[in-house]
Amino acid sequence: MCCLTAACHRVEEPSPLVARVYDHELRMDDLAGLVGDGVSAEDSAAIVDNYVDQWVRQTVMLAKAEKNVKDDFSRQMNEYRNSLLTYAYERQIVEQLLDTMVTDAQIAEYYEGHSGQFLLKNSIVKAVYVAVPLKNNVDGRLRGLVYKRDFDEEDVVEMQALATRAGGTGSYDADVWHPFYSLQNAVPITTYNENLYLKQNRSIVLADDSLRWYLRILDYKITDDISPLELQRDNIRAIILNHRKLDILSRLQADLLKEAEDGGHVERIKVNKK
Repeated sequence: MCCLTAACHRVEEPSPLVARVYDHELRMDDLAGLVGDGVSAEDSAAIVDNYVDQWVRQTVMLAKAEKNVKDDFSRQMNEYRNSLLTYAYERQIVEQLLDTMVTDAQIAEYYEGHSGQFLLKNSIVKAVYVAVPLKNNVDGRLRGLVYKRDFDEEDVVEMQALATRAGGTGSYDADVWHPFYSLQNAVPITTYNENLYLKQNRSIVLADDSLRWYLRILDYKITDDISPLELQRDNIRAIILNHRKLDILSRLQADLLKEAEDGGHVERIKVNKK
């Protein structure tokens, strides 16, 4: 009977010891999941050795701190635990209730109603340009395209074809906004007043010792203009979703408070101030 009783109360042996620092122990079970599948034996050993070394270093510091620091952190630790629990629960509820569908109409409506939030910090441009060797046989045609009054997509295609024929390169996406400073990195534009420069220059031909640039600025917006909707679409979607999250959490807090109060689980005791 005694043997049977002993078997029933057998204590499971701890896993093998890996390292010890004072009264702190690191055991094999603590390393579970540290090394992923497919890792070579050599890399696995290096990962484990590094982890153990870091654990020893940190635990030595912790042991010394435990011995010498007399502050009581129980309140902070309890507050931190409460914050983690609350955050995990809120995230769980948001994941269940959040409608992640944001339509183009909702984005446009928010943009129109909050355009003052989207002021540009830098000037931006839509532009196409080519850079070709200084000596080329397409200069006249490229100039004609750049200075053309009604510049369109077919002209962009022709610019690209002419630049390729002359051994040049360029940028041909007419629908993409770029910071003006990035255009200046590609084309040697020099100006001390970029706002005035953009207002006065739409067709530009520049040259250095080896290349000539042919640039057409199709559209621009200067610093403190309202940023175009297409640049703010992702940002606005994130804002709308965040507003929905906050609304869910606000309603959750109100509902839980009402439930607790209705159930008689909330008692407020007035504190007399001296």
